[in-house]
Amino acid sequence: MHRQLSHAFVRFLLTVGVGCGGLVQAQTAQKGIEARARLRQKLRVDYVGYRPARYETRALVERENPRPNQGGLIYVYLTNVSDKPVRLAFYRCNGRDVSYWLLGGFLAWDRVYDKHLEPGEMTVQEIDAVSRDFAAGRPFSFSYVDRTWRPACSYEGRLLEDPVQISLVRVLKGRGAIEVHVRHEGRRHVELQSLAVVGHPTKRVDWVGQRMDGPAHAIARVQLARPLEPSELLIVKLELKQADKVRSVYAHRRAFEDWFPIGCWTAKPDTYELLRRLHIELVVKGGKADDAFYSTIAPKLGFRTMVPTGAFDGLDTIRSLGDHPAVACWMLSDEPDWSTPAVVMKHSDAFVRKYNRTKPTFITLCRNVRFFEYGPIADIPCMDHYCVTAPTSSKWPHRYGTRLEETGYYTRDLKAACEPKPIWVWSQAIADWDERPKRPVPTPAELAAQLLFNLGRGAKGIIWFNYSHKMAERFPDTREAVRRWGRVLRMVRDDLLAAEPIEVAVEAPDNVDVAVLASWDKLVVCVNNLDYEIHPEAYPFTPKHDVKISVRLPKWVKPAAALLVSPDGVKPVPHEVKNGRATLGIGDLEVCKLVVLCNDPNTERVYKDTHTQALKDEQQ
Repeated sequence: MHRQLSHAFVRFLLTVGVGCGGLVQAQTAQKGIEARARLRQKLRVDYVGYRPARYETRALVERENPRPNQGGLIYVYLTNVSDKPVRLAFYRCNGRDVSYWLLGGFLAWDRVYDKHLEPGEMTVQEIDAVSRDFAAGRPFSFSYVDRTWRPACSYEGRLLEDPVQISLVRVLKGRGAIEVHVRHEGRRHVELQSLAVVGHPTKRVDWVGQRMDGPAHAIARVQLARPLEPSELLIVKLELKQADKVRSVYAHRRAFEDWFPIGCWTAKPDTYELLRRLHIELVVKGGKADDAFYSTIAPKLGFRTMVPTGAFDGLDTIRSLGDHPAVACWMLSDEPDWSTPAVVMKHSDAFVRKYNRTKPTFITLCRNVRFFEYGPIADIPCMDHYCVTAPTSSKWPHRYGTRLEETGYYTRDLKAACEPKPIWVWSQAIADWDERPKRPVPTPAELAAQLLFNLGRGAKGIIWFNYSHKMAERFPDTREAVRRWGRVLRMVRDDLLAAEPIEVAVEAPDNVDVAVLASWDKLVVCVNNLDYEIHPEAYPFTPKHDVKISVRLPKWVKPAAALLVSPDGVKPVPHEVKNGRATLGIGDLEVCKLVVLCNDPNTERVYKDTHTQALKDEQQ
C-alpha cells in the first residue's frame, strides 16, 4: 500500500505541477522509486533476441495457408543477479499473463530451459509467437514472476531484429571446441571484440573477419577449458563495438556433436549392403537393442539410425536403445505441420528429453509457412520438398513438377527459422510416385540440381528420399546418380558442415544461380543452370558454354587452388585472383557444378584420397 501511495503521489505532483522546484523534486522522487525497483530485481534481462517469421511467398505459394505466421521468435536471456536461488513461476508479455497468449492462440508454444536458477546462473525463455501482436517493430514488455509471486524482472522495448546475428554454432567432435559464424546484415562498421560460452572458461578464441563493414561475415574458433556435457544448454555471448558503444549478442542451442550424414528412409535386410555401397549410412529404424539390426547389422556395416519415438508412445524404445552408438537422433515426427499442433510437438520433445538426453531430437517439416512454428522445437530441424513428380505442399504450375530451385527456397526458409542450429534436408531420390507416369523418379540431372540447391542454401546433412529397390531396378541411372553424388558428399561433407551461406558480390551469366558458402579456409561455390524447361518426362537443360564466374573473396580466403569436385573426381579449375576477386573458368555448364576455393594446397590430395576410398567402398 505504501508503494502504491508513493507512485500515486508522484503522479499527482507531475500532473498538477508544484512550481519548478517541486517538479524537479517530483521527478527525482520518481527516479528514486525506479532505481529502488531495479535494485530489487532478482533477474537481469541480458538480451532479447527477435527474429520475425519470414518465408518465400513470391516465387512459391503454399496450397493451404489459412493462418500465416505474422509473429516471430523471441528469445529472452535471463541471469539470476541475486544472492539466492530463484524459482520461476510464469511470465507476462505486454501486460498480460502467458496463459492469455497461449490459450488465445497468439503463441504456438513457449519453453524455458531452467526454472530454478542459482546465483549467477543464466537461462533462456523461448517464445514462439504467431500473431501480429508480436510482429516486427511492435512494443514489447516482459516480466517474470517467481515463486514468491512477485515480479523478478522487467523489460520494455520493441521487437527489432538485430543486424548482427549468430547464424551457426557448430559443436566439434568431443564437444571440447565450437565454431561460431557471425552475420552482419547492416551497413555500419562493427568490430567483434570477444566471444564467450556462458559458464565455460575458454582456452583460446581465434577469429577471421573480426572487423566487419556490413554486410559481412566472421568466424570464431573457440577452444574450451573442458568439454561440454551432452545436451547441455550452450549459450554463446558475443561482445561487439559499434559507433563507440559496446553491446552483446546472444545465441543458444543444446550441445551435441555435429556431423554431416548421408542417409535415406527405407532399409531392409535385402538392401543393407547395397545401401552402404551407395554411401548411405543413416536410415530410419525403430526397435530394441537386442534386435538383429542393432546387435549385429549396425555395428558390422556402420549404420546409424533416426529412431521414431511417436508423440508419447516411444518410451520402451527410448529405454531400450538409450545411448546405443548406432542411434543418431530421436525422430519426433514426420511432417507434423499438416495436422499436429506445434505445442503438441513441443511436449513430445520435452517427453523425449526427460527420458534420454544423450541424443538430439529430430523433426521433419514440409510447409515453409509453418517452419517458424515447428523448426526451433527440435535439436535437428529438417525439411522435405521435392520438385519432380511428387506430392507437395506448394502450388505447382504442372501436376508433374515445378521449378527445381523451389527446394532451395525451402532449405533457406528452414535455416532462417532455426539458426544457430544446423539443419538437415531430405533431397529427392528414388521414391515411387505417379504424378509423372512415364518417369516417376527424377532424372540424374533433376536429382543433381535439387541436391546443389539444398547444399548451397546451407543444408548440413542430406537424406535421400527414398530408396525403392523396385524403382531403382527400373531406373538404374537414378540409382547410379545417388552413388555418384555420394562420392561428392563424402569428399566435401566436412567442408559443408563448417561453411555457411555468405553474402558476397557475384558476377555470372544470365540464368546461372551461384550460391557461396564460407568456412575458416575455404569457399564452397554451388553453380546451377536455370535455363531449363518443365517437361512431363524429363526437364531438358540448355547447356551454357565456356562459363566464367567472378566471386568477391572474404579477406581470409586466399586460394592456393580452385577445384572442381565431381562424381568423377577432382580437377583444378582455371582461376585468377585480382583486386580481391576470384574469376573461375568452369567450362561448359549443363546442369550444376560444385567448386571449392581452398587456402591449403593439400586439399586436392585429401579429396582424391577420399574419392579413391569411396570407389573402393562401392565394391565391398
